[in-house]
Amino acid sequence: MPKNIYNDYNDYSKDIFQKSIKYCKGVGLRYADILSKKNIFTLYDLITFFPRTYEDRTKTLKISEAIRNGDKNSVVFVEVIDISNFTFQFKKKPLVIVSDGATICEVPIYGGRLPAGVSLGEKLYLTGKFVRGTRGKIQCRMIEFEKPSSNSLSYGKIVPIYPLTEGLSQKKLRTLIVNELITFEKNMKYDIPSNIKKKYRLKSFVSSVMEMHFPKSFESLKEARESLVFEEFLSFQYIHLSERRPNILIKEKRYNSLGLLEKVKLSLGFELTADQNKTVEEIKEDLFSEKQMFRLLQGNVGAGKTIVAFLTALIPCEAGFQTAFLAPTEILALQHFYTFKRIVKNAGLEDIIRIDILTSSVNQNERNYLLKRLREGKCNILVGTHSILYDEVIFKNLSYAIVDEQHRFGVAQRNKLLSKGKNVDYLLMTATPIPQSLALTLFGELDLSVIKSMPAGRKGVLTKYKESYERDHCYRFLRSRILKNEQGYIVFPLIENTHSNFITLTSEFERAKKDYFYDMEIEIIHGKMKDIEKEYIMNRFNNGEIKILFSTTVIEVGIDNPNATTILIEGAERFGLSQLHQLRGRVGRGEKLGYCYLIIHGELNEIIKERINIICETTDGFKIAEKDLELRGSGEFLGDKQSGIPDFKIGNIVKDGEIMKKAKDEMRALLKSENKKKEFLQENKIFILKADYLKKSIIKEE
Repeated sequence: MPKNIYNDYNDYSKDIFQKSIKYCKGVGLRYADILSKKNIFTLYDLITFFPRTYEDRTKTLKISEAIRNGDKNSVVFVEVIDISNFTFQFKKKPLVIVSDGATICEVPIYGGRLPAGVSLGEKLYLTGKFVRGTRGKIQCRMIEFEKPSSNSLSYGKIVPIYPLTEGLSQKKLRTLIVNELITFEKNMKYDIPSNIKKKYRLKSFVSSVMEMHFPKSFESLKEARESLVFEEFLSFQYIHLSERRPNILIKEKRYNSLGLLEKVKLSLGFELTADQNKTVEEIKEDLFSEKQMFRLLQGNVGAGKTIVAFLTALIPCEAGFQTAFLAPTEILALQHFYTFKRIVKNAGLEDIIRIDILTSSVNQNERNYLLKRLREGKCNILVGTHSILYDEVIFKNLSYAIVDEQHRFGVAQRNKLLSKGKNVDYLLMTATPIPQSLALTLFGELDLSVIKSMPAGRKGVLTKYKESYERDHCYRFLRSRILKNEQGYIVFPLIENTHSNFITLTSEFERAKKDYFYDMEIEIIHGKMKDIEKEYIMNRFNNGEIKILFSTTVIEVGIDNPNATTILIEGAERFGLSQLHQLRGRVGRGEKLGYCYLIIHGELNEIIKERINIICETTDGFKIAEKDLELRGSGEFLGDKQSGIPDFKIGNIVKDGEIMKKAKDEMRALLKSENKKKEFLQENKIFILKADYLKKSIIKEE
């Protein structure tokens, strides 16, 4: 039986997470207030406040060598031979004249205060950029002066450069950190879990932290960083899995046949892709297993995720169980409902597979009737929006929940849905491809299925960008496609805007109707309209009555009209790459080639051109998502600061994606069973203490 090792740890190993920084040597109330601006509140915050970069100051140069060192900082050993002053912005400032014995150099002190230790005849190490001034004199744009010392912090080594704030210098911060590191190295007993440390040949936590601040070499710095990234991601996965992944429940065997699934599959009129069949098999194995399913299904736009989810819902249906299918919007819920009903009708199974829909638009009489059918088990599959989550919605025997477009549903809502049945199997689908590194971070608690291949017969989408002066060409091209009996979309980032001259949905609709589409049925649709209005418009569009939809991003997710071939996206530079890819996915869903014009309203600078070129060059949503994440960062990629992405101190989910995957696999193995979890918690109590401290920055409020 594992011993209680808590007593083996001294107070420092616990206090480091709780003790205020103001008690640290050299800090006090004044610097505690300054450090708080960099989110440094405890001893742990200080010792894990890592440098933003490093400078190799191992060599001392002559001034004549330093001046040839370009824009890099150099270290020279000099003697102060004179101190005078110069005028800058009508104020007198100190001017220090130094010499290395061969060359004289001026050091202007723009801050106005002579650095400590600088006096006539003093011999010092000077660090800065050396340049030749306009009068031919050599000047040093001084960074630091330091007296010769055997334990210097600013020369003779690889020197850390920290992010600063007002009132804090590199020299002061280095001194505060090194003071605490002396105590830390001697007293800190915490380490990375031993089996993981050994398996991946990681350095100890203490030595890695020491190396990050004052590395012996750039190679050892790299090893230390990798060890700390692993440790940080491991802590994150522990918190994430403990908080977000419910205890996997053992369920009784409740399904016994694939008859309905196979019959409907044969009646579809098309073959599933290899990826679709593989995903059906993965979900089928989960459903037939003794453990509750928690799976994330993602794929390229138009890759056929919804049909896969629907087919797997027929497994519970055949066994007399119920499925809830949640969609983020009423438009999408209605589309799913009509699609499923059509598939069931084509298979001749309307009397066996009974599908209903529940949204906020359903009137009270219909709602009461539907809820009664649900309680009695007469509804097999319930499609709906958030309305399904209400307390009054009671299933007879819910066993499977499918959530489409998971970003709109939080953990609390998931748990609410799961509480409506016993050991409910859970499938989340995302309409936006999520890079693997981000999926592991956001959804580390889920198993992952991916559909990349597209259905046969798709000809893809031709994508081009046009500047605003070429808009007329784009509108005329769309008109030509409508005259070929096709349909299309024009998307705007704004409905209306009274504060600028930016082209908006309402302003352009009337102009375009007059100039281009005077003999065609066109309509506006946006998120502020009532659901019943949107449903009416979408039905008319899907029936072919409306030829062009002028829209905002309300059409972004899931809208499926195979006859829509052309989309114009106005102000394309205002959208993220993944959002542009989603919008483009509304066309090219049939047997005809799709066309997408990205119309740029602003100046086409290099940054915008790089982003737009990515969309034009590939239709691979995963490649686009990776690039979007790389360019914008996780918070902006998800469009929400409260996205559940922590502010990692050292790890980068884009660059360190492989480490995140390993950390996830290791932590899931450690928490796999109650016995393993208990053993891990017993043997790693300081790890748990540290994780509890970090939890506030990792688990965000929903």
